[in-house]
Amino acid sequence: MTTKKGFKRAVSLIVFLTLCATATFGDFLWFKTRNPYSDVTKILEKRLNDEDKALVDIVMTFYVVKYGYAKDGTPLKDAYRKMSDVEYHNAVAQAAKLCDSEAAKGFYRMGKAGEKLLKAIIQTVEDAAKATGDWVEKKSGEYDKKK
Repeated sequence: MTTKKGFKRAVSLIVFLTLCATATFGDFLWFKTRNPYSDVTKILEKRLNDEDKALVDIVMTFYVVKYGYAKDGTPLKDAYRKMSDVEYHNAVAQAAKLCDSEAAKGFYRMGKAGEKLLKAIIQTVEDAAKATGDWVEKKSGEYDKKK
């Protein structure tokens, strides 16, 4: 009878320690399960077709490379887990915008040339956003100096 009691305590202790470790090191695989298709579907509130999924793949691949998570042939799903929440949500939001754009879908339908155009557009938008942020900081600094 005491061995059963001891066994139950040991199992309870292991379960308790596992739960504590999960709370402490919340970066276990099941905590960062991310599915860009599902997340874009939630944003757009519509089911994605194959064309939309291809656009999501293009955008997500761009951001995985941009943020430096695609090194040494890392699979995309592993790279998504490594992204910070802000990086991941930004990438998904941009993918949703592209899926909602008829122009982007038109470029995608053009084939390889259109895919290159899409990548160039994504890069240009990112560069413009960065330049705008830099410009705002610069002008804000100039204003503060004049005060």
